[in-house]
Amino acid sequence: MNYVNHNVEEHKKFKDLMDQVEKSEGKKKVEAFQELFANLHGHHSAEEEIVFPKLKEKAEGEDLEVVKEMIEEHHLGNYQFSIINRTSEENETWDAKFSVLKEVLEHHMDEEEDELAKVAKKLLSTEELEALMDEFEKVYEEKMKEKKKEIKG
Repeated sequence: MNYVNHNVEEHKKFKDLMDQVEKSEGKKKVEAFQELFANLHGHHSAEEEIVFPKLKEKAEGEDLEVVKEMIEEHHLGNYQFSIINRTSEENETWDAKFSVLKEVLEHHMDEEEDELAKVAKKLLSTEELEALMDEFEKVYEEKMKEKKKEIKG
C-alpha cells in the first residue's frame, strides 16, 4: 500500500475514534481520547519527519504552499490536543474544546486526502509513495508508543 491510500484508511480509523470519544462518558471518554491522541501523534510525527520533507524537496509554488499549510494545521491540532489533555473531562468546556479539535482534524484530513494527495501523486512516483510507507510506519509506531507512555505518566 502506498502513502496516499494508507492515509485514507488511517483517517477512517481516526474518524471512528473521534466518534467514540463523542459517544463515551467518563473514563471511557478519556481512554478513547488518549488513544486518538497517541495515534494522531504518531501519524503527525511520521508525516512531519518522513512525508512532508520529501514533498518540500520537490515542491514549488502552490504545491509547496499546500505542504506548508498541512504543517501549520498539524501545529494547530497539536496545540488543541495539548489543551484538551490538560483539561478534566468533567470541565464544562471539555466537549466544546473537543468539538473544535474534531472540526480542525476533519478539515485537515479532507485537505490531505484531496490537495496533499494530488501533490504527492504529482511529485512522487508510485515506487516512492510505496517506499515512504516503511519509514512512515516505523516513525508512527515509535512516536505513538512514546505518547502512550507519556500520557500514562
